[in-house]
Amino acid sequence: MKNGAALSPAIQVPASRMPTGWRSQFGKPSGVLGGLIGHLMALKNKDRSWWVLPMLEIHQNDCVLEVGFGSGIDIRRVSEIAVDGFVAGVDHSPVMLEQATRRNRAAIQSERVELQLGCASQLPYQDDFFNKVFSINVAQFWNDPVTVMRETRRVLRPGGLVAVAVQPRSKGAKEGIARLTGRSLVENLSAAGFNEVRLEVKRMKPVSTVCALGVK
Repeated sequence: MKNGAALSPAIQVPASRMPTGWRSQFGKPSGVLGGLIGHLMALKNKDRSWWVLPMLEIHQNDCVLEVGFGSGIDIRRVSEIAVDGFVAGVDHSPVMLEQATRRNRAAIQSERVELQLGCASQLPYQDDFFNKVFSINVAQFWNDPVTVMRETRRVLRPGGLVAVAVQPRSKGAKEGIARLTGRSLVENLSAAGFNEVRLEVKRMKPVSTVCALGVK
């Protein structure tokens, strides 16, 4: 892996501290409860995903990576657009890998989709492999977001696009937290070396979703 020798200090996403109790399942689903959480996320997050994904302008021949694929529902959505391309995903939860594999079995068998168990800070792909990378509601769990974003930049082709979106869902989260989260995402993408970094905001309930985009 080719990371910069000197890492810029990470600007922590306000919701980045790992929650405790059952809420910790959103960071790394495990066991029976984790499986239920995965199904819940697949059902409830449609509007958020269909706001983020069009900003990537995915085409039928694109090579796309999702970092933190969770239930695998967005992998399926993207693979139905990139029908002549390749869609990959990396997640650190064995339970989510199993669930996402079931949801995408036909596309995996046809070798249009590949799902791997792995770490966001050490992506199992070569340099300049993808032309689109996205992550939705995962960045708040990254201990060192700049390192992860440098890694997403490494696997992107020159001119490739990244989208990192978060809808703060911590207990008591309000619009102020969403604004701080958006600022953190923008600062971290810039620190990781991305160009043309911008922030998009979508008013949603219970709190807005923010999405930072950047170009390699």
